[in-house]
Amino acid sequence: MSATVNRAITSPLLRTPPGPWSNAIEVLPGARYLYTCGLVGVHQDGTIEDGVAAQAVRIFENINILLRQANMDMSHVIKIITYMVDLSEQPAYAKARNPYLGEARPAMTLLGVSQLAQPALRLEVEMIAAKHD
Repeated sequence: MSATVNRAITSPLLRTPPGPWSNAIEVLPGARYLYTCGLVGVHQDGTIEDGVAAQAVRIFENINILLRQANMDMSHVIKIITYMVDLSEQPAYAKARNPYLGEARPAMTLLGVSQLAQPALRLEVEMIAAKHD
């Protein structure tokens, strides 16, 4: 891992996040950014994983591929936005996602949506990372 390029911002006036995220992240000057599109649980051949947990694993494996291509790792992730068709599946998503985070505590947003691009898709994830070279 490289030197930290961001820091969590919080206040005693705010609730401490009950999960593996931060209320806010400040990116220090001079960083380069990586923004992903909405990633879904699909393999290179186009096959879609079955179920929210398997899709989450595939998404975070794909995120790791993109991070490596940008010479980054999960410690550089500053924001994760997740869109889910069924919010009752959030615990299964979190259980699949959390091992990928390690010590990273990015800012996170979770949104319930009525549908995604294909009926078999249960969630879609966008990620933003920042790193100093």
